[in-house]
Amino acid sequence: MKPQMTFMANGRCILVLALTAVMGGLSPMVALGASPEFARTEQEWARLQDNVIEYDEIPDLIHEYNATVQNNQYDYQKFREDYGDTNSDVADAYNDLAQDFYDDMSGEIDAGSMMSDLQLDIQARNMLKQADNTLEDSKIYLLTYEMAEDNLAATAQSNMISYHKKQLELEQKQTDLELAREKYSLEQVKQAAGTVTAVDVLTAKESLQSSENNIKELESGIENLKEELYISLGWKHNDSPDIKELPQMDVSRIDGMDPDRDLETALENNYTLKINKRKLENARSKTTRESLETKIRNNEKQIGASLSSAYKNVLSARLSYEQAVAEAQLEETNTNIAAGKLQAGMMTSLEYKEQEYKMESSRLNAEMAAVSLFQAMETYDWSVKGLASAE
Repeated sequence: MKPQMTFMANGRCILVLALTAVMGGLSPMVALGASPEFARTEQEWARLQDNVIEYDEIPDLIHEYNATVQNNQYDYQKFREDYGDTNSDVADAYNDLAQDFYDDMSGEIDAGSMMSDLQLDIQARNMLKQADNTLEDSKIYLLTYEMAEDNLAATAQSNMISYHKKQLELEQKQTDLELAREKYSLEQVKQAAGTVTAVDVLTAKESLQSSENNIKELESGIENLKEELYISLGWKHNDSPDIKELPQMDVSRIDGMDPDRDLETALENNYTLKINKRKLENARSKTTRESLETKIRNNEKQIGASLSSAYKNVLSARLSYEQAVAEAQLEETNTNIAAGKLQAGMMTSLEYKEQEYKMESSRLNAEMAAVSLFQAMETYDWSVKGLASAE
């Protein structure tokens, strides 16, 4: 939770806990990393600053150069300086503010003074109520910011995965465009020979234009995705770092996944659960404690369901991948058969090209399925590492 200062009528300020600011976008700060130079080796800094985006270095790039993370790190240190570390420190700050409001009351009996004193009394009572009810401490702030950082890293990795997947989609759309051009050219030849009508040519032309528009739309989406990735990692939107390939997809990773066994780790690491347990430690009233205990039980159930769902998504993605690979192998066989038919005069040149395009399309589908499986496995791992949905 990002601490913000809200100023009261008398010029003093109180602490406001604003969750919505934690994940907000800010201008990137790329000149310096967040960590001191001695925190990493010279080789590690060089790797982070080499104008190359590699998948496995994204969490480190987020930590050092993401603007939101840097802002959160500053706010966390500022909170500790201003309010201390413990829940009692925060409560004391509210009590001090309440006393300041009381001290500012004039005690005069004229209408203006009485109205001012009434407002100060209301503000003081509110501060005392906050002191009694606050659940916050620096540990909760730290956990919230750590969760935000991991979410940003997971999102950036997801964007890099999506970038490569869209590149494959673009290849597929370009294959569709080539086929549409072939068909349009053939329809024009047939029209000249009087074997098709103008309507047939128009239909082929519209298909060609549709393929061209699909490519333009996809290229625009890829550019937007690249810019989002660049900015999140500290580059400017118009920079041009080299985006490397994704790690090789390893199906054997699935053998090491067991949602029943991994649940204990997922519960131990889950940020939302840790935050609510910390709030429970700080809670004073019976009602608040009972409410948090109920919330924690629900968190634990939801984390289990989330992890199970992530695992099922992995299994579903594996099945889709296996089917896509089988389809690609089948189309490769069909293309070999078609080559023989073409040579024997049993297939036209266009029919053979259509089969070649089917083979290429199935190959790209298999590659996209591999990327989707990789993404599903990454989502499962992030769930175990603390990001499983708990609410």
